[in-house]
Amino acid sequence: MYRQFYQGMDWTHLPLFALLFFLAVFLGVVAWLFLARRSQDFEAAALLPLLDQGPSRQDSGGTGHE
Repeated sequence: MYRQFYQGMDWTHLPLFALLFFLAVFLGVVAWLFLARRSQDFEAAALLPLLDQGPSRQDSGGTGHE
């Protein structure tokens, strides 16, 4: 099957096919990311750094060596 596909094909065509394939995959992932309407997931992830995670550690102001 591969021999029939590659028969008569120059090696210069293969990078073009690879480029088009990876471009299609990249555009598919970008479309899935922006068209999936996953704003709730993004909002929850954006709030993670602001959540209170218990008592805060106090900075000693030094290098930590005693």
